[in-house]
Amino acid sequence: MGITHLSIELTLDLIALIIGIILIIRAKDNYPKLYWGIIATGIGIMFSWENIGWLTIVTDTPKYNFTELLNIEKMLKWYALANIVALFPIASLSPGYLNHFRIFTFLLLPIITITVGISYLGFNGNITPIHSIDEIIPNIHQTDVKLRVSIFLLSVFTPLILLIYPMMNNKTYRRINNNMYLFIGFLFVFLGIYILFTLNINEFVFNLFGIMAIVFTVLFSIQYLRYENPFSNHINMIHNGKNTESTIMLQAGKPSPTPPLFSTIEAYLQEQHPYTDQRYNIELLAKSLNKQEHDISAAIKSQGFTGFREYINYLRLEYFRQLAAENPKSNVKELMFACGFTSRATFYRNFSEKYGVSPSKFIDNQRVEQ
Repeated sequence: MGITHLSIELTLDLIALIIGIILIIRAKDNYPKLYWGIIATGIGIMFSWENIGWLTIVTDTPKYNFTELLNIEKMLKWYALANIVALFPIASLSPGYLNHFRIFTFLLLPIITITVGISYLGFNGNITPIHSIDEIIPNIHQTDVKLRVSIFLLSVFTPLILLIYPMMNNKTYRRINNNMYLFIGFLFVFLGIYILFTLNINEFVFNLFGIMAIVFTVLFSIQYLRYENPFSNHINMIHNGKNTESTIMLQAGKPSPTPPLFSTIEAYLQEQHPYTDQRYNIELLAKSLNKQEHDISAAIKSQGFTGFREYINYLRLEYFRQLAAENPKSNVKELMFACGFTSRATFYRNFSEKYGVSPSKFIDNQRVEQ
């Protein structure tokens, strides 16, 4: 494990920490973004601390022996974080579904397992040395070995179940996108490395585990900076040249009738267009309707939007198309600001994904038609 390698990892750790803090600040009512920001910040702090320590070890002792297999502390750290991260596909596809009770239900088994593991370390602490896989079966009668094998199996299969669940039950307003498949693929690769890390650890596997963890964190933290919900798209935000929007809704399996509050919100916003103000936020909407912000947010999420910002951007895109049809001689920049967008990159990305053409091309088409 070289100093250069650790220095690179430490740099990535600090990047994860900085992005995590930014995500926390920008999250608002987008709780998956908030929780991802907290995870990225925590990983950035923890890994930075550990890598600074490893830099000291590398300096003092160039050769380090990796001999301890089925380490309870390492497995419990993985188990806790892996199960939390595995909930993000569910949170992405079903905004607002994961309330505190459901999160607790999904994490109940990991909570019990981690509690048992910590209690054993605290009140017993007897650990049978295991230096190779061949030593597991001969020592399986030992209490700690049984516990360690149980924790290992649970730490492998529980995250898998959480990942597969939304893939098997995806009747929502949202569709899985390529980032979701990349995310799940990363977790499967990460799971394989974790198995090696736990059963056959060596310097290469140790380094690979560390670099994969921080690359994974930084990569998807950047995605959360770019998108409100990087792992799925609202069906009203997807360009589809063959199916009408109603057909897409039917295929997705509309989960429930539109709540009255959302109808009120939609009618007010489409009539008044307050979102053309670039500073418009959920506080102003709640005040206008004399409702609680939490109720406004819950109503928006009930229709598959990740939060207020994603919904408002959707309305702004629709309004841009309306203005472009009415004023085909206007330029993109003028109409973009008139709709309330402040970021050109966000506007172009969202518009292209929704309508399948760039804003400039869309306006050109309007001019030709007229």
